[in-house]
Amino acid sequence: MVTKLRTRLVGLDGAIAAGGILALLFGIFVNSVAGWVVCGVAFISSAGYLAIVWRHQGERTPGGPQNKEEAYSQSPEGTMKKLLFDDFQLSEGEYVVKLVEDAKLVIPSTKQAQPVPLSSETVRELEIVDFFDLDTESSIAEAEPRAEFHSLMNKVLIVLKDVLFAHTVAFYWINHEKKQAVPEGWATDSEAFAKERFGLEQDAVSVVATSQKPKLVGRLDPAAEMESLRYYSEPNRVQSVVAVPVFFKSGGADIQTVGVLIADSLAEDAFGQETLVMLGQFTKLVSSLIKSYTDKYDLLLEAELVASLRRMQDRLKSDAREETVLTSLMEEANRLARWDYLTITMYSEEEHGWVIQKAVNKPGSPYPAPGMAVDPRSSIVATAIRTNEVQHVQDLTVAGMPRFAEGEQIDTNGSFLCFPISSFNRCYGALALESKDVDAYAGREEGTLYRLVESVGAALEVLYMNDLVREYVVVDHHTGSMTRRHFLKRIDDEVLRAEDFNTELALVTVAVDGLTDHVQRYGKDTADAILNEITKVIRGNIRSYDAVGRHDGDRLGVLLVNMPASDGYLWAEKLRKLVASHVMLLGGKSFSVTISVGVCGLSEGMRSDDLLIGTIRVLEKAVEGGGNLVRVY
Repeated sequence: MVTKLRTRLVGLDGAIAAGGILALLFGIFVNSVAGWVVCGVAFISSAGYLAIVWRHQGERTPGGPQNKEEAYSQSPEGTMKKLLFDDFQLSEGEYVVKLVEDAKLVIPSTKQAQPVPLSSETVRELEIVDFFDLDTESSIAEAEPRAEFHSLMNKVLIVLKDVLFAHTVAFYWINHEKKQAVPEGWATDSEAFAKERFGLEQDAVSVVATSQKPKLVGRLDPAAEMESLRYYSEPNRVQSVVAVPVFFKSGGADIQTVGVLIADSLAEDAFGQETLVMLGQFTKLVSSLIKSYTDKYDLLLEAELVASLRRMQDRLKSDAREETVLTSLMEEANRLARWDYLTITMYSEEEHGWVIQKAVNKPGSPYPAPGMAVDPRSSIVATAIRTNEVQHVQDLTVAGMPRFAEGEQIDTNGSFLCFPISSFNRCYGALALESKDVDAYAGREEGTLYRLVESVGAALEVLYMNDLVREYVVVDHHTGSMTRRHFLKRIDDEVLRAEDFNTELALVTVAVDGLTDHVQRYGKDTADAILNEITKVIRGNIRSYDAVGRHDGDRLGVLLVNMPASDGYLWAEKLRKLVASHVMLLGGKSFSVTISVGVCGLSEGMRSDDLLIGTIRVLEKAVEGGGNLVRVY
């Protein structure tokens, strides 16, 4: 179109120019004034027309040539001038032709673009679930660190599989002590992926773990697939394999290989050096996840251990007995570790040997029950007690000795963990945990449980030392009266004395009415405070050779020497009135209490046990009568 237009312009201008010249020549040869005028006018008109056309063309092409020869001929350098003409210009008005200096310049069309109609299949609008896992926050917040790490690791493997267009991507923990590769997570298209652990040999995972160097195979020999990729139960026609080590440094320890990240593909040369660089970034991410997991797990165990010790101490403050300690140990061990069977072995004075005192059997399968004697020579529990060392059996099938004794009825084999319950002076027993899974207990769990059991041993030491002190100490430090042991011995001595000298003897037993209500209202220390106040009243109203002491629990006993039961009754009535009128102060609060009293006199042929039983019987009748009463046997 541009070429045709240029040809038309050149032809028209040439005709006008030729006409003007012919008019000039004709005027010269015509010998007439009129002819000269006509020919001159024609020549001037043609020249003016050509001048106007040339000026107009120069204005339409800025920076273009100033004469006709330059506009339609090649430049001196031999480059071709380019004119753009838009075929879609409107028919009204003049056409626009533009000279383009830059070949890369594109002049937009003057025609308005028409909207493209949408097809029937519209693109799906992306939603939040395409970019964020709505269940992740709630599931991870409620999960323990181990489950959280497993969940995040699986997400990383899924992303890596998509990025590499891989057939399988998997992460394996490396247990250097047992020389095993343990699967942690995987993303695979294969139904033959084996999820079991395997020993370190000459496969791809093992070679990377032992050499600490990456491995890249562009074409895997089909005959060697099963030997190289032991995580398949059958051939998958894998062609390419890439595997890299995952390093980790814990505390002041050296950097070591803790895992292997491996990927494979069904295509040849699917991975290259750029894949190794990418996997290097992913291994750094995995190392960060491992560090986060271990830090969280350590903090969680520490927090749970502190909470367990606090709960145990709170129980012992209100009920300092061996039964309380052992029950607390069972409950807290259930919080700190996973187990299927739990036993506590203690020494039995009646059996003169070690006996299972407590046992919990979660699965309900055959397992030793409380009362079973433990072989003191050849058993895992006895070894822990005898050596005072933790016994950790990762696989009971190779233990070489029974857990408790020969002939024990146990159908399962897994892992066994036994802690001696001991103090600096002696070993009191053993805590044993068993799981159906092999190698179920990690080092951190073992350390946490050891500290728990160590605290239990210290608690038992305190209890036994207190019993020893109470056995030899005469005065009870709470009430200032005689301890129960020495008070009972004093009763035996006075009964024998009364029989030998044929004298009278009366035993008085005192109980505080509604003592439990006072404890709930004023606190757990209220009982000892009330008994202490009553003891002071009693000691101010007895003779120097009479005795007052702990009778049984929260009851006080008064031994009235050379006094018949009738006089003992009068003395008890006086005591009842004195206590009822006595105002007690505790924690800035004042209150009073009442007592119930039982009196029993020594009759011929009675022993000290009969005297004790008699006072208890009449005391119970006084309590049943509403309290604040005195009853005589």
